[in-house]
Amino acid sequence: MIVVLTIFVVVGWAVSTEMFQQRAWRKRVESGDVDIVAALIEEALGTWRRGRPPKGTPASLWAGVQEAQLLAVETHGATLSSSADAEFRTEGGQRVQVASALDAGMALASKLLDMILYDVPNLRLGYARVDVYSTFPGEDGTPIQRPIITVTADRATADGLDWEALTPEEVLRRFGATFERGPSGQPVPIELLPIEGTPPRPTEEAAAEFARRQQSGKE
Repeated sequence: MIVVLTIFVVVGWAVSTEMFQQRAWRKRVESGDVDIVAALIEEALGTWRRGRPPKGTPASLWAGVQEAQLLAVETHGATLSSSADAEFRTEGGQRVQVASALDAGMALASKLLDMILYDVPNLRLGYARVDVYSTFPGEDGTPIQRPIITVTADRATADGLDWEALTPEEVLRRFGATFERGPSGQPVPIELLPIEGTPPRPTEEAAAEFARRQQSGKE
């Protein structure tokens, strides 16, 4: 009985501590603390980078999710970027294209929007922007990356979508995404609008400043 009681107390303490911590995070988000918004997104991105592809998610698509970077945050939104290239497979001894870079990019943009809006614990963003890049030959033949898709998903529209019933392109069009398909189906580089918000600060720096503010408040 003593052992069972001890386990019960330890588990209860751990659960209570986790609940209080999550409540504190949500309060910081509600107060407009962009550092905690960035920290929560970075934590989610780190979890996805360490994780295996969820069931039904192609490895190539998951690789794009794992490559995603947080570019800027606001109190109510965030901007991320990633990249996508054409996908090939061997058929009859030949490598053939099965998805253009634009098709792969649209699948990636749709997936990232879904995950950022709904899969980041303790965070409910008002909008999420995703910019997708692809590889092109530079003037000297050196590979360079240029944007091929930009899409900003607002919460109101996102909550009204049946994500599972729509194709990635249909999802992006609902949000008024910008992309251009060339005559052969390949993506055409696009121009990006300026990014709203501020770049995320290093977690250690943000945490140290928060601790200082807490200490100053107590004094």
